[in-house]
Amino acid sequence: MKTMTAAKAKNAFGQMIEAAQREPVLITKQNRPVGVFMSIQDIENTIWGEEAKKAHTEGQTGQDISRTLMDKLLKNSN
Repeated sequence: MKTMTAAKAKNAFGQMIEAAQREPVLITKQNRPVGVFMSIQDIENTIWGEEAKKAHTEGQTGQDISRTLMDKLLKNSN
């Protein structure tokens, strides 16, 4: 995960957005982690992955359907 200080994130916002398209960016302030900046695609993949996992755990989908959903999400994230 890329790390960026809060000051650099503020002064180079465009660079932070570009970096977040490749991987989450950890924001630090006084050498302490204070936040993470992620692309919308990362957020959507996380939400869909959690929903598929929950549905499978609750027995709402079979293993094959869950695997298909997860494979689709992983393919879209690359």
